[in-house]
Amino acid sequence: MKTEKIAEELNQIQIEQARQLSQLANMFSLNGETGVMLWLNQQQSDIFAIDIIEHFGLTAGRVANIVKKLEQKGYITREHNIEDLRKSHITLTRSGIDYANEQYSLMNENHMSFIKSLGEEDAHAALRIIKLLLSQK
Repeated sequence: MKTEKIAEELNQIQIEQARQLSQLANMFSLNGETGVMLWLNQQQSDIFAIDIIEHFGLTAGRVANIVKKLEQKGYITREHNIEDLRKSHITLTRSGIDYANEQYSLMNENHMSFIKSLGEEDAHAALRIIKLLLSQK
């Protein structure tokens, strides 16, 4: 199949299956509070708001809102830098760790369901393609 023909077929899929593609994208996206919680739970170093901004590609305002909500829910604590009060070290609380672990389990169950629907061979192919797509810069 020639490149132009493949591109045209992808165009049609994108146009005709917009809703399904959005659902697929949502399944693989981690934004908002839950995404930040999952990411924080796997970090081994000190985390500041700028790290969240850079990792997720969010605006400073969006990250400030997420951090504020997570703090209100008791999932994180912020320890202000004495030298620069604009900077806060962000740490998960025990409750935050528990919540992140629960969300990770739910995410894993969703992925298991996705894998079962594809079958093992196609799931391996999908994983290979996803990794390939992500390696393209």
